Amino acid sequence: MSGGTSEDWKRAMSAPESELPELTEQQRKVANGMGIPEDEYARGVLVSRFGEQRQMERGKRLGEHIDSILHGLGSSYYTLEALVREGVKARWVARITTPKGIKNVAIPFEVADDVVDSATVQDIERLKQLVLRAVGREELINPNALT
Repeated sequence: MSGGTSEDWKRAMSAPESELPELTEQQRKVANGMGIPEDEYARGVLVSRFGEQRQMERGKRLGEHIDSILHGLGSSYYTLEALVREGVKARWVARITTPKGIKNVAIPFEVADDVVDSATVQDIERLKQLVLRAVGREELINPNALT
């Protein structure tokens, strides 16, 4: 189970027992083996679900920004096919179809978080530069955009 945010824990701790997830047999064995009451373990599972839901929403919002950048290329030849969160590597990886094949762009959490949380012109420009380089459209990068 993930650590979750303090907000995730507050939500899980205040959730009525009727909203706790049903534990799998394996989860029951782990809880019992660790001497943790099943309802307490279920709250930990709920924390993980809340975290996953939050990351899915953040990925959706990041994907919308990437779609907007690709749409700005004026062509339907650039399509965001997938967006994967790689927590261990602290990045998101966008899989983009281009006229020259599939391209992957690694987006560090720092950039993604700034775009999703603030979406300032500078944040969007940093993302745009990563995407344009990855899809081979460096000629569209404004060298003065971040200065």
